[in-house]
Amino acid sequence: MKCLFLTSSPGYGHTRAAEAIDMVLRCRYPGIETEYLDITNLMDRQVSDAIQDGYLRMTAEQPALYQKLYDMDKDIYRQLAGKIPADQNLIDFLDEQQRRFFPEVAERARFCQLASYKSLDSALLNTLINSVCNRNKIPAGRLLTQGLLALIYNILAARLRKFVSEYEPDFLIVTQMYPNALLSHSIKKGLIKQPVIGVLTDYGVHGVWVRDTTSVYCVSHEEAAEELHQQGIAEERIKVTGIPLVPAFSNIPTQSQARAYLDLNSGPTVLITGGQCGIGVMDAVKQLLNDDRHQYQILVAAGSNTAAIDDLQQLAKRYHNRFKLYGWCKDISHLICAADIVIGKPGGLTLSETLACGRPFIATCCLGGQEAHNVQFLQAKKVGLQAELDQLPKVLDDLFSNPELLRNMKRNAYQLGRPDAARAVVAELENILRQDDEMYIEPTSAFGL
Repeated sequence: MKCLFLTSSPGYGHTRAAEAIDMVLRCRYPGIETEYLDITNLMDRQVSDAIQDGYLRMTAEQPALYQKLYDMDKDIYRQLAGKIPADQNLIDFLDEQQRRFFPEVAERARFCQLASYKSLDSALLNTLINSVCNRNKIPAGRLLTQGLLALIYNILAARLRKFVSEYEPDFLIVTQMYPNALLSHSIKKGLIKQPVIGVLTDYGVHGVWVRDTTSVYCVSHEEAAEELHQQGIAEERIKVTGIPLVPAFSNIPTQSQARAYLDLNSGPTVLITGGQCGIGVMDAVKQLLNDDRHQYQILVAAGSNTAAIDDLQQLAKRYHNRFKLYGWCKDISHLICAADIVIGKPGGLTLSETLACGRPFIATCCLGGQEAHNVQFLQAKKVGLQAELDQLPKVLDDLFSNPELLRNMKRNAYQLGRPDAARAVVAELENILRQDDEMYIEPTSAFGL
């Protein structure tokens, strides 16, 4: 039996969810073969890097523009399709990104021949940027832009179809919305016939996820299920499983056990995490170290791409009694359980891990888009809140000064946690496979990781 996981960068949460499901599948079916495809790898490396970097730049430097793109704002997409002139902030952003990654492109005012670029992908992306930024200078600019968007989509969909056909998986598990959308046309034409399981890794639903071609959707919570149903997906195709976590979260240590394991004291403790890129970590650490009112025990899980890692290491040496720096790992259950409160970037996986350990979450660095859904969820369920960095010391002071409030938030978090979500996803997959006697293979072990 073969399984293909489809993910997309940037953001490691989609891959972490896939890995959690993979671990359960390997326990149930020791002979299973699994493969991962990040769809950005279907593109030329330079183009892929430009797009991923552009995403991170836009979320950090142009959050309002990113939110419009995420919300599928009508005017923004009309601008990208060349139907109306682009706003200057969009032009400036695209122009700067083009200069960063394609400095050899000297002329952006006219259509450039493919020979001017290193690859087809480079030609398509740069021509699209040129046509958006110079709409009135390019002959038939509006028609060209619309055609380019359709062509780019069809090329990526064809490359994905080719990969699936060559690998020949028995089923596909998709943990990000764009590969789910790219599969749709090929499934409708009967070119891909394997069942597709869509696993949503946030607490809200983006419209790009909504496809008739997805066999079943596994979602984080009842509210996400209702939102997906309101967008036209039949209830029987929606399953509330939670967001998949690695098996360690099904058997978490007590706080005292976690602190003993990490050689920590019993004082008020916070964990700061910023995802693989360490977004906002350094600023949060400085806020707490400079707070004269408290001597919090500060734990930091630093991602491998954390820009300020050298500075964090210096602070860890200087404040070795208060500040503990840990490398990023796939299982941070001990760090979360050792803490009283988790602080950082509200990614869906991070929030789910925090809830599984019964800890409240303070979002200090929300990138908007899907993370805005996550913040709304934690606030509505009274398991956390959003705070600006300069408000962080006061917010923590208020929580630690109100033990009953903190206990209630921990209890709410624990009740919402779904540590066995990966097993639940595999159970739904098996329900689909049972409908095809030729495809279904009896598992060799029970759910006992």
